[in-house]
Amino acid sequence: MEILLPVGRMIGGSLYKPQPKLDNFGKPKHAADGAPMTSFNFGVAIPKGAEQHWSQSVWGAEIYKIGFAAYQAQCQNPAFAWKIIDGDSTVPNKKNRKPCDQEGYKGNWILWFGQSWCPKLVNKDGSQELTEPDSIVPGYFVQVYVSVKGNAPSPTPGVYLNPIAVALAGYGERIESVSVDTASVGFGTGAAPVGMSAVPVAAAVFTPPNVTVAAPFGGLT
Repeated sequence: MEILLPVGRMIGGSLYKPQPKLDNFGKPKHAADGAPMTSFNFGVAIPKGAEQHWSQSVWGAEIYKIGFAAYQAQCQNPAFAWKIIDGDSTVPNKKNRKPCDQEGYKGNWILWFGQSWCPKLVNKDGSQELTEPDSIVPGYFVQVYVSVKGNAPSPTPGVYLNPIAVALAGYGERIESVSVDTASVGFGTGAAPVGMSAVPVAAAVFTPPNVTVAAPFGGLT
């Protein structure tokens, strides 16, 4: 089923740079030919309404029906992979980070998308394709047209949320990834430890004690 989601704010990931695809143990996955697998991953924060759970929203009810049709009662399991997070949750994730502490999460349902190809990127009404690099970045507002289907059969039951197209709905304050101004950290200050040189040092020739070094063959003794 294809669903047009409400406008939300892109809160992470990239629509231009694929990232290594990882398995359940956090290790890079490889294709049958040995090539590393990559995917385009990005998250979108959709504002909450009066609903107490995302499945009570118009768009969420459609996603829930698809998951239920694929797995029936299994979709009640907390481990079911809906790809939707409560942005107000205080429960730490696998990286020990609480959703409520992350920028742009509070007051929203967070949907994460990931697939091996980049979705089509278009302007607000879909009449023009966006070809300029970084036309859509975290912090901007987007509307996602997504294909939803159950992933059965699978050892990790859930649904696929595959974005078909992403429209730039409007602009917001950019969300930058964590960075450090290395020039202001203080590198290069303080006393140098004994034995440290500002330039490369030639390797020393070590002669074991009580060993005579013979002259080269044919040389003078």
